[in-house]
Amino acid sequence: MTGGPRSILYVNPASGMSGAEFSLLGLMENLDRDRFTPILAVPEEGMLASKAREAGIETLILPDFIRFGEGYRLRTMPKACRALQGLRKIIHEKGIRLVHSNSPRAAYLGGAAARLGAVPSVTHVRDMHLSPFLSPWKARLLGRLSDLIIAVSAATKQSIIEKTPVLASKVRVVYNGVDLGRIDGRAAKNARAELGISLGDPVIASVGILHPAKGQGVLLRAAAALKPSFPSLRVLIVGAPFPESEGDYRQRLEDMTAELSLAGNVIFTGFREDVFDLMDAANAVVHAAVYPEPFPRSLLEALALGKPVVATRVGGIPEIVEDRGTGLLIEPSNPGALAEAVTALLKNREMALTLGSNGRKKVEKDFTIEKHVGVLSEFYERLLERA
Repeated sequence: MTGGPRSILYVNPASGMSGAEFSLLGLMENLDRDRFTPILAVPEEGMLASKAREAGIETLILPDFIRFGEGYRLRTMPKACRALQGLRKIIHEKGIRLVHSNSPRAAYLGGAAARLGAVPSVTHVRDMHLSPFLSPWKARLLGRLSDLIIAVSAATKQSIIEKTPVLASKVRVVYNGVDLGRIDGRAAKNARAELGISLGDPVIASVGILHPAKGQGVLLRAAAALKPSFPSLRVLIVGAPFPESEGDYRQRLEDMTAELSLAGNVIFTGFREDVFDLMDAANAVVHAAVYPEPFPRSLLEALALGKPVVATRVGGIPEIVEDRGTGLLIEPSNPGALAEAVTALLKNREMALTLGSNGRKKVEKDFTIEKHVGVLSEFYERLLERA
């Protein structure tokens, strides 16, 4: 490489934090700055913008960018046009060499701006349920706006090419990665003491945005089935609605908790930055997704912490969790099966420890941030060579 680092514009339709944003932040933070200079564009101030700036990443606010959940409609077209012009200006003034859109919805504008600016365009696909790629005409449009489509799992790739086979040559699987150095090097704290949980109480944790697709309701019904055998069971539900318009779902979960007589067993923590400490406080981590999940980050983090996991056999989850190898897999929407799997982990400590140890080794082999960034960096280089 000659001429110094090349600038990459990362476009994200939100500045709140979910798995997609944490993954994007990890990518930008760990890029080789001798090769690439990351620049972030988001529609508003928020945690992602703040964390990016703390990491030394130039962050630009585009108020007209179509936000997550806002949608592309006739009434939003004037905003979209202004946002497109704003992105074109950034590409020109910042000498952007490549645009990386962190979701298909962001790629409508990010990809179009890249085309107008004559630079390569990458679209990152981190969703399956209700993804724009499930619509053939939207998929074809996104294909025209993308030189490369990154799928976070083989299941995600398959969901794209099943609907639009012509895109197969553009889709590549790149697994997300976690920063083991950050996890292992953090100043851990006693989350049980903070939450008022006794050392001997069995604890299961669920981490992720609060949304019906994530299956927190199934977890609550499983907890009700577990309570007779484990009266002191504590269930940590870690996360907040995303976007905020889903806020009524938390209330529905709280109502269900009361109806199931679980008020003394369930703790809704809301969004927490100390998620590793909360998972460390648990005997097992549960991910009860009821719809195809592309590649849930919380499972990678749980395995990195050496925690045994129970998860549903949907989407890309089996690419993370090997049944009876690194965790236990069950069918979705089955509280009884979930309760049975959790019981097995709580009663068989040796099995739980073995699964946790195997999970950590799996992450070290396949899901590190170094591997993730390395693969993407090579794709960037190939696109830039052709540009």
